[in-house]
Amino acid sequence: MYTIKKALKTQLLLGSALMMLAGCLKDKGYEDGDYGTITNKTEGDKFISIPIASRNPNVVGIESKAGKQPVELFTLSYDYKSPAETDLAVTVAVNNSLITDPTVKILPPSEYDIPSLTHTIKAGQVISDPFMANINTGNLDPNFKYGIAFSITNVPSGIEIPSNLKNVILLFTIKNKYDGIYSFRGRHDMASDRSSAWLRTPYDYPYEIHLITAGPNTVRFFNTAFNAGFHPLMTPGVSGFGSTEPVFTFDANNNIVTVVNGFPNPSNGRAFVINSAVSGSKYNPSNKKVYAAYIMNQPGFEPMPLFDTLTFIKKRP
Repeated sequence: MYTIKKALKTQLLLGSALMMLAGCLKDKGYEDGDYGTITNKTEGDKFISIPIASRNPNVVGIESKAGKQPVELFTLSYDYKSPAETDLAVTVAVNNSLITDPTVKILPPSEYDIPSLTHTIKAGQVISDPFMANINTGNLDPNFKYGIAFSITNVPSGIEIPSNLKNVILLFTIKNKYDGIYSFRGRHDMASDRSSAWLRTPYDYPYEIHLITAGPNTVRFFNTAFNAGFHPLMTPGVSGFGSTEPVFTFDANNNIVTVVNGFPNPSNGRAFVINSAVSGSKYNPSNKKVYAAYIMNQPGFEPMPLFDTLTFIKKRP
């Protein structure tokens, strides 16, 4: 049985986080110190492996959209003292029995296709081109993770398959294009029935706001100051509106069409509604900003107009 001994000391940059190598192979020759420790340096037996199998499961965030989109899944590695002398055909098979997490749904076969289960490491190379699948995320529920797994089943004669690098597990999280980590600038037009200490002027909130996919065109707030959905508030210190979780839904033209409170059964009755008197609530893809004008209603208080500007910083992990 052939297994990993330790992590690779060098990594091949392949344009994708999924393409980083994370293993080196061993056999008796390795254990005896007869040959090297990293891809393209093995001087004993020849191996073909899936490098990212060393860090199963591998989580991949992909955008939610209608129609099938090409997704890079993994690469194959040829480990020997020199690159492949001829083209090496490697066959893999879907092996979803490897997925044992009960919270993960198996990726429905109707929502993906694989151009070929036989892939080639070309002569003169040590890494294959990416193994691809075409996945339709538009029909997948973003509230779940979906999984698919593969095993190497056949390699050319004379080449070994290391037991701990033959199986790869891939988990997909479905994200829409609005999903991400944002900075927040806000203004609240508060009536006199709210505390005079609460800021009425524009302010920059010192904590990041995550917009988290809640549907194909819907995102919900996550305020990192509270690890909850609370809409930001300055009193004048950092605060937030309790029992709130703004939820934005966009149309096909990136306009915000509804804003609701996603907080379950708020005891204070707080609710959100789009401010129909103000135009321009939308996502601007050119500068990656979300502009939102809406109103917070609460029994016993005057309606409170809210004006949010969220600026994209980076993708969520």
